[in-house]
Amino acid sequence: MVDKELLFPYDKLRDEQKQLIEDTRKAIDEGKNFLVHAPTGLGKTIGVLGPALKHAIENNKTVFFLTSRHTQHLLAIKTLRDIDRNFSIGINCCDLIAKKWMCSQPGAENMPSAEFNEYCKALREDKLCEFFENSRKKGKLSSKAEAALEQIKAKMPADTEIINTICRNEKLCPYETAMFLAKKANVIIADYNYMFNARIRDNFLLKSGKKIKESIIIVDEGHNLPQRCRNMLSEKLSTYAITMAIKEAKKFGYHEEIEKLSFLLEVMKDLASGLEEKEEEYVLKREFVKKIDDVMNYDEVQDRFMIIGDEIREQQRRSFIGSIARFMDMWKGPDKAYGRTINIKETKYGIVLTLNYRCLDPSIISKEVVNESKATIMMSGTLTPTEMYADLLGFKNYVMKEYRDIFSERNRLNLIVEDVTTKYTARNNEQYKKTAEILAEITNAVPGNSFVFFPSYQLRNYVHRHFESQSRKRIFLELRGMSTEEKNKFLAGFKGNKKRGGVMLGVAQGSFGEGVDLPGDLLECVIIVGVPLQKPDLETRDLIAYYDEKFGEGMNYGYIYPAITKAMQNAGRCIRSEKDRGVVVFMDARYAWDSYRKCFPADWNMQITKRWKERVGEFFKSSNSE
Repeated sequence: MVDKELLFPYDKLRDEQKQLIEDTRKAIDEGKNFLVHAPTGLGKTIGVLGPALKHAIENNKTVFFLTSRHTQHLLAIKTLRDIDRNFSIGINCCDLIAKKWMCSQPGAENMPSAEFNEYCKALREDKLCEFFENSRKKGKLSSKAEAALEQIKAKMPADTEIINTICRNEKLCPYETAMFLAKKANVIIADYNYMFNARIRDNFLLKSGKKIKESIIIVDEGHNLPQRCRNMLSEKLSTYAITMAIKEAKKFGYHEEIEKLSFLLEVMKDLASGLEEKEEEYVLKREFVKKIDDVMNYDEVQDRFMIIGDEIREQQRRSFIGSIARFMDMWKGPDKAYGRTINIKETKYGIVLTLNYRCLDPSIISKEVVNESKATIMMSGTLTPTEMYADLLGFKNYVMKEYRDIFSERNRLNLIVEDVTTKYTARNNEQYKKTAEILAEITNAVPGNSFVFFPSYQLRNYVHRHFESQSRKRIFLELRGMSTEEKNKFLAGFKGNKKRGGVMLGVAQGSFGEGVDLPGDLLECVIIVGVPLQKPDLETRDLIAYYDEKFGEGMNYGYIYPAITKAMQNAGRCIRSEKDRGVVVFMDARYAWDSYRKCFPADWNMQITKRWKERVGEFFKSSNSE
């Protein structure tokens, strides 16, 4: 059902999808924010992008499609191309990724983001970046850049790869060229940072001439936004960074600063005195500042480190001294809605102390954006409980809706096994044996591949010892900190084992818990062992206390609900389209509790069972007979 009125370019429009389109259009027309929980496979992207684009074109607005995943950039571009191919409405699109990934300077993509920004600024100010210099002439676009811009416009809607390729061939700055492209764009696809990081946003809006109040903002995978916003306002300082800063000072001849940095190292050790490995404790703002002020002036040291950092970046891409200056500046920030701790950990660099300044309240930066925009639409397949996200991000004047999973009943079997638990007080060898036995019975009954997610690597390893001898499938063990290359190789091996069937034993917060698509028969079962609760560290305790004071929902918002969201994300690896079929098993007695079950969509039809082996076998037998 191709429909120009809806800007819907596809033949099949499902009822639930049509309702999403109509609800989105209504929210935008009324200037309301819209929080959307919609399952994978519903067609969320076209469901919100179509009506948003139509309103933008008719009312001279700009659509911002914000996502942290490269695959979602490509999906948004594909959707725009399908719309333009069917309706020829002349879409002007600007696709942006992180600035360092667009940079043509060799090695820029390997730099920490904050370091890259300072490096880029220094090169531009000193006129040392040929790509930037080639792109502008007397503050305007150079003729060479104008020609490149015309090439890009001819390929609209153009993705970042097209922009980067054309600009690099002409030795131009892709980012600066994209800024000119953004000025006339009616759709801008970008990372969250372009709208929620105040410094990046202000610079971007100034260059592009866009205004928040004239924008319709679509936040994809919105369940990730609270944590991303908190991270944007957080900073840390480690003894490793200080040690590297001392080496940096020696390398570039800043001998006076070596003594200051060495003293800073002693301050860190003093703050952590008495701490055992893996321990942590609170630190007051004045403690750190006073220990430095007692020997040298805190602000003068910070300013000096900042200047030196800028000087070093003129000679190399990053500066540890500059990063220390940035931390010292952040540390002077407010106490309200922030936590300050120091911890000690064993790392590949040895024992490392880390001083943390952690934001607890994401609404500090999100509320001004979502409430100033024409409308902000936040969507996810795991945006439940939806009220929590409205609270955490400071939404006002909003509507919210949960759309049913149209594939769930016939395509997915959702089971709860309450015979085991990973509660800390119940952990013992007998519990690990029982868990391994049930895992083996379920995965052996699955014809193809299974993913199993645990709360931690340690717990995974305890269960694996017993599971290994009982499983008839090839076992794949996820490793900590896998590189992209290692991850891709691991997945390729797992996919290649689908006929015989394999079992991946991983971790909920690891490499494969989110953002991995294994459609069709590449993955037929996902099992979540235990509840992936955060370690009850000082930051978690701070979150619970802060959310309890602000919302009266401390334990839920700060501890339980984020774990349920993570479990749902893990479960979502199984059903990625209307053709996929699979089993999802939640293995922990707590999933049967009302306080946990209410977090799951009603149409998931969660069933408690003690006949797990038979239920799984029956499901796949019925699948094969259809």
